[in-house]
Amino acid sequence: MTIKQLVQNASQNIDHLDAEVLLAHVLKKPREFLISHDTDSVGFLNTRKFKKLVKKRAQNYPAAQLIGMKGFFGYDFEVNKHTLIPRPDTEMIVELGIQEIKKTKRPVTLIDVGTGSGCIPISISKKIAGYGLQVTGYATDISQGALKVAKRNAKKHNVQIDFKQGNLLEPLLDTCQPEYLSNCQLLITANLPYLTNEQFTTEPSIQHEPKSALVAEDDGLALYEGLFEQVKSLLLVPCVLLLEFDPTQSERMSKLIQSKFPDAPFEIKKDLAGLDRVVSISL
Repeated sequence: MTIKQLVQNASQNIDHLDAEVLLAHVLKKPREFLISHDTDSVGFLNTRKFKKLVKKRAQNYPAAQLIGMKGFFGYDFEVNKHTLIPRPDTEMIVELGIQEIKKTKRPVTLIDVGTGSGCIPISISKKIAGYGLQVTGYATDISQGALKVAKRNAKKHNVQIDFKQGNLLEPLLDTCQPEYLSNCQLLITANLPYLTNEQFTTEPSIQHEPKSALVAEDDGLALYEGLFEQVKSLLLVPCVLLLEFDPTQSERMSKLIQSKFPDAPFEIKKDLAGLDRVVSISL
């Protein structure tokens, strides 16, 4: 069969764009190649590989997981079953993080909590590399499988980040005590699991991503509450937190912040769809 025929047939069961992405992956060619060579024949083995991927995509396996790669903030990141697929909404954290780093005159310690594929700290580090700013990067994740992916992504993008396995900030609490961070600005980023179990079970598109990277107790805010408790031990250090959450949690997130940090100014930022998505907290 030709490239055009394979894509057309697959498009009856999955999205046309996904079909092109999967076939381009199998052929090890860019998507543009499919358009300019749509009458080329595809061999038996590649046809079989492609049809297997189409079948899995029709079963709601993410296309990014099937090809092992996802674009984020202009960079390609390896992803697999251990990592959350990076979403465009999360790019807000990167943009805001870069803004925070550029406006401070202090050396910056960047910590990404629940790093997954490492897309947030790697993207920030890549973008600020040309500004001559002093930034020390750390990232944590409870999943050893995710950290292996994040380390490969950091190596691929030539970024120096110290990855630690553990719950939230726990593996860095000693490193991040005030005596080690004097004269530093601390920037903590996090896109922690914030979905409820009900949201996870009723959304087919995320069933094949790691549940532990998506779902949290207490209506999705348990991990953020735990993070806030840990951050309290760092209050002698100037700190900015940039955190992603679900738009339906905006009011509860605000109340949680006010209860944990009564005097801390914070601002909720809207995504491109006009929905509350990221909160910036200054401590």
